Amino acid sequence: MSAGGGAGLAARPREGSPEAGGFAPSALGTREHWDAVYERELHSFQEYGDTGEIWFGEESMSRLVRWMQEHEIPLGAAVLDIGTGNGVLLVELVGKIRFH
Repeated sequence: MSAGGGAGLAARPREGSPEAGGFAPSALGTREHWDAVYERELHSFQEYGDTGEIWFGEESMSRLVRWMQEHEIPLGAAVLDIGTGNGVLLVELVGKIRFH
C-alpha cells in the first residue's frame, strides 16, 4: 500500500461512471422533458379532471394528510410543495379544506 492510503485509486473514474463516459445522456435530465410531462398532466387535469399519478403512493399522501389533521395544522397555513411530484397532494389538501 502506498503512503497515500490508496487515495490514488479513488481519484481515477470508475468504469461506467459519468466521468469515464459510461452513461449516455438521458431525456430525464432535461428541462424540456419535464416541461412536456407537466404540460401533459396539466392538460389532462384541465380537460378531464384527471389529477394524474400519485407519484409517491396513496398511503404516503394519506399519511401526510392525517398527520396535518392530527397536529391541527390551520386550514389557512401555507404549504410549500417542492420536488414532490405533480401536485396531487396539493389537490388533495384543497379537497380537504373545501369539504371539512
